[in-house]
Amino acid sequence: MAEAILSFKSVQHRHAIPAPKLTRPWAKRAGPGIVGVSIDLYEGAVLGLIGPNGAGKTTLLRMMAGVLPLQEGQIQTRFEGTSWQEVPDLRHWVGHMPEQVRWQGRSTVVQALTQLGEMRGTSEKKIEQLLALVGLRSRRDEPLDNLSQGMRQRLSIAAALLGSPKVLLLDEPFNGLDPVAAQAFTALVKTLASKGVSVVISSHMVAQLEGLIDRIALLHRGQLLDEGPLEDVEQRLGLDGRYVITGAGPLDPTSIAHESDIVSFQSEHDRWTLTVNGKPEETLAAALEAKLTLASWAPVRPNLVEWLCAATGMDVDDITLEVASSAMLPMQSKEVKESE
Repeated sequence: MAEAILSFKSVQHRHAIPAPKLTRPWAKRAGPGIVGVSIDLYEGAVLGLIGPNGAGKTTLLRMMAGVLPLQEGQIQTRFEGTSWQEVPDLRHWVGHMPEQVRWQGRSTVVQALTQLGEMRGTSEKKIEQLLALVGLRSRRDEPLDNLSQGMRQRLSIAAALLGSPKVLLLDEPFNGLDPVAAQAFTALVKTLASKGVSVVISSHMVAQLEGLIDRIALLHRGQLLDEGPLEDVEQRLGLDGRYVITGAGPLDPTSIAHESDIVSFQSEHDRWTLTVNGKPEETLAAALEAKLTLASWAPVRPNLVEWLCAATGMDVDDITLEVASSAMLPMQSKEVKESE
């Protein structure tokens, strides 16, 4: 089992926002950010940091990278040795790939990476190895202006790997990538994880991380709702055991599945799709007994809205239409009820 190498305990960073007063027009107060987050990163494991836009994913990644200061909480590492130690500066150990990096100009790929490598004391041999690792060796002399979005993402991850970091932080790395580039990027992340690098990927699309992440962290309004291995979190939130069945012909879904087990049902042009939660064997047996024409059956992961609804106890409309307040009101877990 992989060991935790970086631990964040009740960390906080809230952005200052204007709160002018008559006597103090320049006054500010604490606004959105990260509040009371405790999370561990494991050697060679890929963590999916999931949450809607504005959940605080970028802020948390910047804290993990040492870019934003810690206002409260504690950070400990086991990068060297087996005992936990406080580290004053994470930037020596952590590589950070921001969501948007503007690679442009007439400089070549190798020139851009070499300039950054000089600040890290990276050798030319290491630069060439990084270009080969991210698949840009044949494009080393290509001007930055000529790079596609996928190539720019590869160059960004090469820049984040300068200095051979123990932890790699990727902020929305799949944005703008076509399916082929996304698949290549996924393979690259798996290669890095196999070499012992702890990888954190932020995303608002759970489906993109299918088959890639080992653990999931659900973030909403700057707070960590749940974290752990994907299957464990699904089980805790009651989202495990979901299956989608497709077929043709008329169907009353309650004839093969209990109403409480039906997650969704769509029917169009004599074809239907049924998503059920529970024991699939019983539903399949009922479908075969009813002599239905089945086309497919497969397990299915919940989407982001379902994750958030299960973790917060909020309704779908509240989740999808909600605009988070700058006051950063704490979210309420589904186990806790408001006092009357």
